[in-house]
Amino acid sequence: MSIIPNFSGKRWLKISLRTVHLIGFAGVFASILTRTEQDVYWAITIVTGLGLLSLEALSNFVWFVQIRAFVMYIKLTLLACVFFFDEYAWHCLVAIIIISGMISHAPSSVRYYSFVHGRKITSLKDTKG
Repeated sequence: MSIIPNFSGKRWLKISLRTVHLIGFAGVFASILTRTEQDVYWAITIVTGLGLLSLEALSNFVWFVQIRAFVMYIKLTLLACVFFFDEYAWHCLVAIIIISGMISHAPSSVRYYSFVHGRKITSLKDTKG
């Protein structure tokens, strides 16, 4: 089940959002390292991140129980820690980079593994039997 069906250009939209997201995240990371306020980079990162999250989650509801979503939950928690534990902001952002790199290059058997079903699930049809 999905709210956002496949459409022409969806892949390029995701690639474009991800590219701009990385630029925003680089700005956020630089602002943390230099201890300067760069709100524009936070805005870019949050807007593109929400766009990517929405595209993934609303295109296939199974996303919510896959490892790739679980990793997103961890990354969001680490991002929240940046605000609550300023002295560990750098560590949290480095952890986000490491986790992101690992999951984005992991095989589909890892990314699409459902922690609810105990196996690779790519659609609601896979959840039966």
